[in-house]
Amino acid sequence: MIEAVTVVGDLLRPYGDGRPGGVDRPTLWLWNALKRQINLACGLPVEVLTATGVPALQAWIESLRPQVEADRCWASLYEDIPWSAAFDRLVVAPLRRRFCVGYELPPWLTRLLDAQGVPYVDIRVHPVRFMDDLMFAVRASRPDTQAALLPLAVAESAVIATAGLSEAMCRFITDSNLPDDTLLVVGQRAFDSSQIVGGGFFDVSARTAEIHALCARHPAVVLKPHPFDRASPLLKVAAGAPSRVLGVTSDNVYRLLAQPQISALLTVNSSLAYEAPYFGTRVHALGPLRMRLAWRGAAPDPAAHAALDGIVLAPDFWRVVLAPCTAVSMADGMRLPAKPNRLRIALDSFWNFQELDTDRIPRSAVNNAA
Repeated sequence: MIEAVTVVGDLLRPYGDGRPGGVDRPTLWLWNALKRQINLACGLPVEVLTATGVPALQAWIESLRPQVEADRCWASLYEDIPWSAAFDRLVVAPLRRRFCVGYELPPWLTRLLDAQGVPYVDIRVHPVRFMDDLMFAVRASRPDTQAALLPLAVAESAVIATAGLSEAMCRFITDSNLPDDTLLVVGQRAFDSSQIVGGGFFDVSARTAEIHALCARHPAVVLKPHPFDRASPLLKVAAGAPSRVLGVTSDNVYRLLAQPQISALLTVNSSLAYEAPYFGTRVHALGPLRMRLAWRGAAPDPAAHAALDGIVLAPDFWRVVLAPCTAVSMADGMRLPAKPNRLRIALDSFWNFQELDTDRIPRSAVNNAA
Protein backbone atom coordinates (compact mmCIF):
# COMPACT_ATOMS: atom_id res chain seq x y z
CA MET A 1 0.00 0.00 0.00
CA ILE A 2 1.12 3.56 -0.58
CA GLU A 3 1.97 6.00 2.19
CA ALA A 4 1.46 9.28 0.33
CA VAL A 5 0.85 10.85 -3.07
CA THR A 6 3.64 12.85 -4.71
CA VAL A 7 3.28 15.28 -7.60
CA VAL A 8 6.45 15.38 -9.70
CA GLY A 9 7.64 16.47 -13.14
CA ASP A 10 10.83 16.31 -15.20
CA LEU A 11 13.33 17.26 -12.50
CA LEU A 12 16.16 17.66 -15.00
CA ARG A 13 14.50 20.07 -17.41
CA PRO A 14 16.21 23.48 -17.15
CA TYR A 15 14.93 26.98 -17.58
CA GLY A 16 15.87 28.69 -20.81
CA ASP A 17 18.91 30.23 -19.11
CA GLY A 18 20.14 26.86 -17.85
CA ARG A 19 19.05 27.07 -14.22
CA PRO A 20 17.35 24.00 -12.69
CA GLY A 21 13.60 23.98 -12.26
CA GLY A 22 12.27 24.41 -15.79
CA VAL A 23 8.99 22.65 -14.95
CA ASP A 24 8.76 23.55 -11.26
CA ARG A 25 6.09 26.17 -11.89
CA PRO A 26 3.64 23.88 -13.79
CA THR A 27 4.39 21.03 -11.36
CA LEU A 28 3.44 23.30 -8.45
CA TRP A 29 0.37 24.41 -10.39
CA LEU A 30 -0.73 20.78 -10.73
CA TRP A 31 -0.07 20.12 -7.04
CA ASN A 32 -2.06 23.16 -5.93
CA ALA A 33 -4.89 22.36 -8.33
CA LEU A 34 -5.28 18.73 -7.23
CA LYS A 35 -3.97 18.25 -3.68
CA ARG A 36 -7.29 18.95 -1.95
CA GLN A 37 -9.29 16.57 -4.14
CA ILE A 38 -6.69 13.83 -3.75
CA ASN A 39 -6.72 14.24 0.02
CA LEU A 40 -10.52 14.10 0.06
CA ALA A 41 -10.34 10.89 -1.94
CA CYS A 42 -7.83 9.00 0.18
CA GLY A 43 -6.88 11.02 3.27
CA LEU A 44 -3.15 10.60 2.56
CA PRO A 45 -0.56 13.39 2.53
CA VAL A 46 -0.14 14.97 -0.90
CA GLU A 47 3.47 16.07 -1.42
CA VAL A 48 5.34 17.74 -4.24
CA LEU A 49 8.91 17.14 -5.44
CA THR A 50 10.56 19.86 -7.54
CA ALA A 51 14.12 20.56 -8.64
CA THR A 52 14.43 23.76 -6.65
CA GLY A 53 12.28 22.72 -3.70
CA VAL A 54 15.04 20.57 -2.18
CA PRO A 55 18.41 22.37 -1.93
CA ALA A 56 20.41 19.14 -2.07
CA LEU A 57 18.52 18.03 -5.20
CA GLN A 58 19.13 21.36 -6.89
CA ALA A 59 22.85 21.20 -6.04
CA TRP A 60 23.07 17.66 -7.47
CA ILE A 61 21.39 18.71 -10.71
CA GLU A 62 23.76 21.68 -11.01
CA SER A 63 26.71 19.33 -10.50
CA LEU A 64 25.71 17.31 -13.56
CA ARG A 65 26.49 20.08 -16.06
CA PRO A 66 27.62 23.65 -16.54
CA GLN A 67 24.67 26.02 -16.81
CA VAL A 68 25.52 26.88 -20.43
CA GLU A 69 25.24 23.19 -21.37
CA ALA A 70 22.02 22.51 -19.45
CA ASP A 71 19.83 21.89 -22.51
CA ARG A 72 22.32 19.52 -24.09
CA CYS A 73 22.72 17.59 -20.85
CA TRP A 74 18.96 17.40 -20.34
CA ALA A 75 18.48 15.97 -23.83
CA SER A 76 21.26 13.41 -23.33
CA LEU A 77 19.65 12.13 -20.11
CA TYR A 78 16.03 12.34 -21.28
CA GLU A 79 15.67 8.61 -21.87
CA ASP A 80 17.77 7.24 -19.04
CA ILE A 81 19.81 8.48 -16.08
CA PRO A 82 22.82 6.48 -14.82
CA TRP A 83 22.33 5.18 -11.29
CA SER A 84 24.33 6.81 -8.49
CA ALA A 85 24.12 7.03 -4.73
CA ALA A 86 23.03 10.66 -4.98
CA PHE A 87 20.35 9.80 -7.54
CA ASP A 88 19.03 7.04 -5.27
CA ARG A 89 19.01 9.28 -2.20
CA LEU A 90 17.57 12.42 -3.76
CA VAL A 91 15.18 11.08 -6.41
CA VAL A 92 14.43 7.40 -5.91
CA ALA A 93 14.02 7.28 -2.13
CA PRO A 94 11.45 10.14 -1.94
CA LEU A 95 9.25 8.30 -4.48
CA ARG A 96 9.22 4.86 -2.88
CA ARG A 97 5.89 3.77 -1.37
CA ARG A 98 4.21 6.67 -3.11
CA PHE A 99 1.59 7.10 -5.80
CA CYS A 100 2.97 9.62 -8.29
CA VAL A 101 0.95 12.21 -10.16
CA GLY A 102 3.24 13.27 -12.97
CA TYR A 103 3.37 16.47 -14.95
CA GLU A 104 4.61 15.46 -18.42
CA LEU A 105 6.71 12.59 -17.09
CA PRO A 106 9.89 12.03 -19.13
CA PRO A 107 10.94 8.51 -20.19
CA TRP A 108 13.71 8.29 -17.59
CA LEU A 109 11.19 8.89 -14.81
CA THR A 110 8.51 6.50 -16.08
CA ARG A 111 11.20 3.81 -16.43
CA LEU A 112 12.32 4.49 -12.87
CA LEU A 113 8.79 4.33 -11.48
CA ASP A 114 8.02 1.14 -13.40
CA ALA A 115 11.25 -0.47 -12.16
CA GLN A 116 10.50 0.49 -8.56
CA GLY A 117 6.88 -0.66 -8.77
CA VAL A 118 5.62 2.86 -8.06
CA PRO A 119 2.12 3.42 -9.55
CA TYR A 120 1.50 6.70 -11.33
CA VAL A 121 -0.60 8.72 -13.72
CA ASP A 122 1.01 10.96 -16.32
CA ILE A 123 -0.96 14.19 -16.84
CA ARG A 124 -0.45 16.58 -19.75
CA VAL A 125 -2.32 19.40 -21.39
CA HIS A 126 -4.19 17.71 -24.21
CA PRO A 127 -2.90 18.70 -27.68
CA VAL A 128 -6.43 19.43 -28.97
CA ARG A 129 -6.89 22.97 -27.66
CA PHE A 130 -9.80 24.52 -29.57
CA MET A 131 -12.55 23.12 -27.33
CA ASP A 132 -14.56 25.28 -24.90
CA ASP A 133 -11.75 24.64 -22.42
CA LEU A 134 -8.41 22.90 -22.29
CA MET A 135 -8.50 19.15 -21.69
CA PHE A 136 -6.12 16.85 -19.89
CA ALA A 137 -4.39 13.86 -21.47
CA VAL A 138 -3.94 11.16 -18.82
CA ARG A 139 -2.22 7.77 -18.88
CA ALA A 140 -2.07 5.36 -15.94
CA SER A 141 0.68 2.85 -15.24
CA ARG A 142 -1.69 0.21 -13.84
CA PRO A 143 -3.78 -1.63 -16.48
CA ASP A 144 -6.88 -1.63 -14.25
CA THR A 145 -6.65 2.12 -13.72
CA GLN A 146 -5.95 2.71 -17.41
CA ALA A 147 -9.06 0.71 -18.32
CA ALA A 148 -11.12 2.78 -15.85
CA LEU A 149 -10.06 6.04 -17.53
CA LEU A 150 -11.55 5.30 -20.94
CA PRO A 151 -15.24 5.38 -19.91
CA LEU A 152 -14.54 8.82 -18.41
CA ALA A 153 -12.97 10.18 -21.61
CA VAL A 154 -14.39 12.87 -23.85
CA ALA A 155 -16.19 11.65 -26.98
CA GLU A 156 -14.30 12.47 -30.17
CA SER A 157 -17.60 13.48 -31.74
CA ALA A 158 -17.55 16.54 -29.47
CA VAL A 159 -14.21 17.55 -31.01
CA ILE A 160 -15.52 17.04 -34.53
CA ALA A 161 -18.61 19.13 -33.84
CA THR A 162 -16.60 21.92 -32.21
CA ALA A 163 -14.17 22.03 -35.13
CA GLY A 164 -17.12 22.38 -37.49
CA LEU A 165 -18.59 25.30 -35.58
CA SER A 166 -15.19 27.04 -35.39
CA GLU A 167 -14.68 26.53 -39.10
CA ALA A 168 -18.13 27.92 -39.90
CA MET A 169 -17.53 31.04 -37.82
CA CYS A 170 -14.01 31.65 -39.16
CA ARG A 171 -15.09 31.33 -42.77
CA PHE A 172 -18.15 33.50 -42.15
CA ILE A 173 -16.09 36.43 -40.84
CA THR A 174 -13.09 36.05 -43.15
CA ASP A 175 -12.40 36.91 -46.78
CA SER A 176 -9.26 34.95 -47.58
CA ASN A 177 -7.18 35.86 -50.61
CA LEU A 178 -4.57 33.17 -50.13
CA PRO A 179 -3.87 31.01 -53.20
CA ASP A 180 -5.54 27.62 -53.33
CA ASP A 181 -3.49 24.69 -51.97
CA THR A 182 -1.35 26.91 -49.70
CA LEU A 183 1.01 25.16 -47.28
CA LEU A 184 1.09 26.39 -43.67
CA VAL A 185 4.44 25.86 -41.93
CA VAL A 186 4.27 26.10 -38.12
CA GLY A 187 7.21 26.63 -35.81
CA GLN A 188 7.94 25.12 -32.41
CA ARG A 189 10.22 25.87 -29.49
CA ALA A 190 13.63 24.53 -30.47
CA PHE A 191 14.51 23.27 -26.98
CA ASP A 192 11.20 21.67 -26.03
CA SER A 193 10.96 18.08 -24.82
CA SER A 194 9.01 17.24 -27.98
CA GLN A 195 12.17 18.02 -29.98
CA ILE A 196 14.41 15.51 -28.17
CA VAL A 197 15.36 12.63 -30.45
CA GLY A 198 18.14 10.13 -29.77
CA GLY A 199 19.75 12.10 -26.96
CA GLY A 200 19.79 15.41 -28.81
CA PHE A 201 17.46 17.96 -30.35
CA PHE A 202 15.78 17.44 -33.71
CA ASP A 203 18.06 18.66 -36.49
CA VAL A 204 15.87 20.42 -39.01
CA SER A 205 18.82 21.36 -41.21
CA ALA A 206 19.45 17.68 -41.95
CA ARG A 207 16.01 17.55 -43.60
CA THR A 208 16.43 20.68 -45.74
CA ALA A 209 16.03 18.91 -49.08
CA GLU A 210 12.86 17.16 -47.90
CA ILE A 211 11.40 20.39 -46.51
CA HIS A 212 12.11 22.30 -49.72
CA ALA A 213 10.54 19.49 -51.76
CA LEU A 214 7.40 19.59 -49.62
CA CYS A 215 7.17 23.35 -50.03
CA ALA A 216 7.63 23.05 -53.78
CA ARG A 217 4.50 20.91 -54.06
CA HIS A 218 2.37 23.93 -53.17
CA PRO A 219 1.85 27.17 -55.08
CA ALA A 220 2.31 29.22 -51.90
CA VAL A 221 3.78 28.86 -48.41
CA VAL A 222 2.85 30.77 -45.24
CA LEU A 223 5.04 30.74 -42.12
CA LYS A 224 3.46 30.74 -38.65
CA PRO A 225 5.90 31.20 -35.70
CA HIS A 226 5.38 29.69 -32.26
CA PRO A 227 4.09 32.44 -29.93
CA PHE A 228 6.96 31.85 -27.48
CA ASP A 229 9.81 31.22 -29.95
CA ARG A 230 9.68 33.11 -33.21
CA ALA A 231 13.14 31.95 -34.31
CA SER A 232 12.06 28.45 -35.30
CA PRO A 233 14.65 26.40 -37.22
CA LEU A 234 11.90 24.90 -39.38
CA LEU A 235 10.65 28.32 -40.44
CA LYS A 236 14.18 29.43 -41.30
CA VAL A 237 14.67 26.40 -43.55
CA ALA A 238 11.23 26.74 -45.15
CA ALA A 239 11.83 30.45 -45.79
CA GLY A 240 14.73 29.46 -48.05
CA ALA A 241 12.67 27.07 -50.15
CA PRO A 242 12.56 27.72 -53.92
CA SER A 243 8.84 28.37 -53.61
CA ARG A 244 6.49 31.33 -53.39
CA VAL A 245 6.90 32.07 -49.68
CA LEU A 246 4.30 34.70 -48.78
CA GLY A 247 6.03 35.47 -45.49
CA VAL A 248 5.29 35.33 -41.77
CA THR A 249 1.73 35.59 -40.50
CA SER A 250 0.50 36.66 -37.08
CA ASP A 251 -3.08 35.54 -37.77
CA ASN A 252 -4.91 33.16 -35.45
CA VAL A 253 -3.88 29.62 -36.31
CA TYR A 254 -7.41 28.21 -36.05
CA ARG A 255 -8.70 30.84 -38.44
CA LEU A 256 -5.92 29.83 -40.81
CA LEU A 257 -6.76 26.13 -40.56
CA ALA A 258 -10.41 26.92 -41.22
CA GLN A 259 -9.66 28.50 -44.61
CA PRO A 260 -10.20 26.14 -47.56
CA GLN A 261 -7.18 27.62 -49.35
CA ILE A 262 -4.84 26.11 -46.73
CA SER A 263 -4.69 22.45 -47.69
CA ALA A 264 -1.70 21.17 -45.71
CA LEU A 265 0.40 21.82 -42.65
CA LEU A 266 4.12 21.17 -42.20
CA THR A 267 5.59 20.75 -38.72
CA VAL A 268 8.15 18.79 -36.79
CA ASN A 269 5.57 17.44 -34.33
CA SER A 270 3.51 20.38 -33.08
CA SER A 271 0.23 19.78 -31.25
CA LEU A 272 -1.34 21.28 -34.38
CA ALA A 273 -0.57 17.95 -36.06
CA TYR A 274 -3.32 16.48 -33.88
CA GLU A 275 -5.72 19.38 -34.49
CA ALA A 276 -5.35 20.09 -38.21
CA PRO A 277 -7.11 16.92 -39.46
CA TYR A 278 -10.31 18.03 -37.72
CA PHE A 279 -10.30 21.01 -40.12
CA GLY A 280 -9.64 18.81 -43.14
CA THR A 281 -5.98 19.81 -43.36
CA ARG A 282 -3.33 17.27 -44.37
CA VAL A 283 -0.34 17.00 -42.05
CA HIS A 284 3.33 16.49 -42.90
CA ALA A 285 5.12 15.69 -39.62
CA LEU A 286 8.91 15.46 -39.80
CA GLY A 287 9.28 13.97 -36.32
CA PRO A 288 7.40 11.47 -34.16
CA LEU A 289 4.16 12.56 -32.48
CA ARG A 290 4.66 12.09 -28.75
CA MET A 291 1.26 10.81 -27.69
CA ARG A 292 -1.31 8.28 -28.77
CA LEU A 293 -4.74 9.69 -27.94
CA ALA A 294 -7.73 7.74 -26.65
CA TRP A 295 -11.33 8.97 -26.81
CA ARG A 296 -14.39 7.51 -25.15
CA GLY A 297 -15.07 3.98 -26.34
CA ALA A 298 -11.53 3.36 -27.58
CA ALA A 299 -9.99 -0.08 -27.25
CA PRO A 300 -7.70 -0.46 -24.22
CA ASP A 301 -4.18 0.72 -24.99
CA PRO A 302 -1.56 0.85 -22.22
CA ALA A 303 0.41 3.54 -24.07
CA ALA A 304 -2.49 5.89 -24.88
CA HIS A 305 -3.47 9.07 -23.06
CA ALA A 306 -7.19 9.39 -22.39
CA ALA A 307 -8.80 12.74 -23.22
CA LEU A 308 -10.34 14.00 -19.99
CA ASP A 309 -12.16 17.22 -19.16
CA GLY A 310 -12.71 18.88 -15.79
CA ILE A 311 -13.53 15.51 -14.23
CA VAL A 312 -9.85 15.44 -13.23
CA LEU A 313 -10.69 18.21 -10.75
CA ALA A 314 -13.30 16.06 -8.98
CA PRO A 315 -12.53 13.94 -5.88
CA ASP A 316 -14.47 11.03 -7.43
CA PHE A 317 -11.93 10.86 -10.24
CA TRP A 318 -9.15 10.37 -7.73
CA ARG A 319 -11.19 7.76 -5.88
CA VAL A 320 -11.25 5.77 -9.11
CA VAL A 321 -7.53 6.30 -9.75
CA LEU A 322 -6.35 5.53 -6.22
CA ALA A 323 -8.74 2.68 -5.30
CA PRO A 324 -6.37 -0.09 -6.47
CA CYS A 325 -3.56 1.34 -4.31
CA THR A 326 -5.18 2.51 -1.06
CA ALA A 327 -8.48 2.85 0.78
CA VAL A 328 -10.67 5.63 -0.59
CA SER A 329 -13.67 7.51 0.75
CA MET A 330 -17.22 7.18 -0.52
CA ALA A 331 -18.08 8.79 -3.84
CA ASP A 332 -20.06 12.02 -3.55
CA GLY A 333 -20.81 12.77 -7.21
CA MET A 334 -19.37 16.29 -7.01
CA ARG A 335 -18.36 17.95 -10.29
CA LEU A 336 -17.46 21.60 -10.67
CA PRO A 337 -20.16 23.28 -12.76
CA ALA A 338 -19.30 23.69 -16.42
CA LYS A 339 -17.48 26.94 -17.11
CA PRO A 340 -15.83 27.84 -20.42
CA ASN A 341 -12.10 28.55 -20.18
CA ARG A 342 -11.79 27.50 -16.52
CA LEU A 343 -8.48 25.72 -17.14
CA ARG A 344 -7.24 28.27 -19.68
CA ILE A 345 -7.67 31.00 -17.09
CA ALA A 346 -6.19 28.90 -14.28
CA LEU A 347 -3.14 28.04 -16.40
CA ASP A 348 -2.97 31.46 -18.09
CA SER A 349 -2.59 29.53 -21.34
CA PHE A 350 -4.80 30.78 -24.15
CA TRP A 351 -2.53 30.41 -27.23
CA ASN A 352 -4.68 33.23 -28.71
CA PHE A 353 -7.78 31.02 -28.50
CA GLN A 354 -9.67 33.93 -26.94
CA GLU A 355 -9.55 35.67 -30.30
CA LEU A 356 -12.09 33.09 -31.45
CA ASP A 357 -14.09 32.70 -28.29
CA THR A 358 -14.12 35.54 -25.77
CA ASP A 359 -12.73 38.28 -27.99
CA ARG A 360 -14.11 39.00 -31.44
CA ILE A 361 -11.93 38.72 -34.50
CA PRO A 362 -12.73 41.74 -36.66
CA ARG A 363 -13.72 41.03 -40.22
CA SER A 364 -10.60 41.11 -42.36
CA ALA A 365 -8.78 39.20 -45.04
CA VAL A 366 -6.34 36.48 -44.11
CA ASN A 367 -3.47 38.27 -45.82
CA ASN A 368 -1.14 39.68 -43.21
CA ALA A 369 1.88 37.62 -44.14
CA ALA A 370 4.77 39.91 -44.86
